[in-house]
This record gives sequence, C-alpha cells and structure tokens, in this order.
Amino acid sequence: MTGIWQCVAALVAALFAASGAQAQYASELGKLAPEALVSGTKPQAAQLKQVAPDLYFFWNDASSNAFFLVTDEGVLVIDAQQHPADARRLLGLIRKVTDKPIKWLVVTHAHGDHFLGNPVFKAEGATIISHRDTRAMMQKYYKDEVQRRQEYFKRNKLDVAELKMVLPDVTFDSRFTIHLGGRTVELMNWGAGQNPGDTLIHFPHARTLVLGGPFSRRNWSNYTFTPSVDNWVAILNKAVAMDVDTYIGGHGDVATRADVLEYAQLQQDFINEVRSGIAAGKNRDELADTIKMEKYSSFRNYHRMRGWVYAAHHLLTTGKPMAPLQ
Repeated sequence: MTGIWQCVAALVAALFAASGAQAQYASELGKLAPEALVSGTKPQAAQLKQVAPDLYFFWNDASSNAFFLVTDEGVLVIDAQQHPADARRLLGLIRKVTDKPIKWLVVTHAHGDHFLGNPVFKAEGATIISHRDTRAMMQKYYKDEVQRRQEYFKRNKLDVAELKMVLPDVTFDSRFTIHLGGRTVELMNWGAGQNPGDTLIHFPHARTLVLGGPFSRRNWSNYTFTPSVDNWVAILNKAVAMDVDTYIGGHGDVATRADVLEYAQLQQDFINEVRSGIAAGKNRDELADTIKMEKYSSFRNYHRMRGWVYAAHHLLTTGKPMAPLQ
C-alpha cells in the first residue's frame, strides 16, 4: 500500500473510532482521496447536449449533471449544481437557448453537488420541488455537505460565503405531475435507492428518464446514505422496464438501457461480495483489504472502494446507513 493509501485508511479508521462517526464520515468522505491524486481520472470537459428538441443535458463530469426542459411557458431545471457560481454557468447556458422564465427546479437528491446552486434559481423565480425526504436530508446534512466539498471549492476558487441553504418550496410523496407548455413531466419516488427521497423524472414525449441519485453511468456511487442496496437494485430494474430509450444519471454521460443494467449488476455484485465476506466472519477492515471488484475498476471513484466497503458493512451489520434520515 502506498503512503497516500495508508493515510487514507488511517483517516477512515480514525473517523469511525471518534464520537459521532456517522456524521463525521458523511462530512469527510469527499476528502479521503481527491481526484487529483488518482491517475487516469481527469474529468471530461463539461458539455451541453441536446437529447430531444426541447430537452438539454449538461454533462459536468468534474462535478454533477443537470438537465432542463424548454417550453413556450418557461423552463424546468433538474438539479442546481454544486455552488452558485456553477449554477450561474448553467443559467448562462440556458439563456443561450431561451429567454423564457425559470418556472421549476427539481432537486433529485440531497447531495450538495446537486442543490448548493439553489439560490441562483430561486432568485430567478423558480418554484423548487423535491421529495419530502430529500428536503429533510438537506436540512439535516447541509453543514456536512458544505464541509465535505471544501476541496472542490478551494480547487475552483469558489467563495464559500456565497453558500446559503435554500430549501424546496414544494414536496411530494410518491408521485407529482407538472404540466408546462404542453408537456407532461412525471416526478416519481419508488422508495429509497442511493438516498431517502430519490426522485426520478420521466419525460414521456421524449422517451427519456432522469434517474438522479440511483444511477451514474460508469461511476461508483456513495453508499453512506442508502438504507437498502437491494431496493436500489430494484429501482434500476424497474427503470429499465419502462418504455424509454434515453437514461440520464446524476453523474456520467447519456446512457442506454444496457448501461443501467450494467450499473444494477455492479450494485448487486458489490453487495453480494460484502454479504459473503460478513458471512465468512470477516470484519470491516478484512473486507476492505480483500474486496477489489476489479471488473469495475475502470469506473470513476473506484479509488474510494475502501469507503464503500465500510459503508456497506455498516449497513448490513446494523441495518442502518452511516448517515440516516432519522
């Protein structure tokens, strides 16, 4: 093990030994192994892609994805980016397409890279909507989400003084339908996947599904918040059964049904490995030392495998995520 990884392992172990380990882990996870320390993970340049005549996908590989629908009545935006400056860049891209007002902002889940840009769209007059559990998670972990993104803010010279918690104006439970400019937008929650409150957004006219937190094409995802990897897999399998052609995740490029199936298989393979190790009597560190998942080593965030194993071990041995809703 290199010096860097020894430091990473020591930091993780220290976090779990300390009081309030769950909250500390949630706040420190993003700093365990910065992308800059890992070869071969340089982000792709940010790109705006038109996936349908009125739908636009902002693939921001260095941070998180966003998406917007343009209609004659106004614009619906999905996820607000990681900082108000990032949100202003997204707003600038929208303004190159349309001058229509921003009517809605959907927050898919309560990770800071998807909602810390909320103030910009609120100032534009948007009604912000999320699942009720997403709003609750935003309230509970706001300070942690800001803290664990300090490296990103520093690296990109972003002013933390601009950050402000702006919560959703409207929440829903299992389903919410928005009618805007002759288009129907279906917001759905099928239970917790990666996070409590995971929201999927269906655009029937364009045969497109935005999956948010439960899917990131060819990316390993954070397991700190999930109360059930099994339901996470079930959500992905339900998504591929829908009559859609295009899938968009919270991270990664435009995807197909095959990409979502691959991601579901990753989740199943990973949790099976952790379950098998626990059944064999291995402790958390023994699992982290032996689980390699080399089939998926080319996926981004693979270098954080030790943290993923710790989170899954905690879930399976306690029945609760490291960063729970309640």
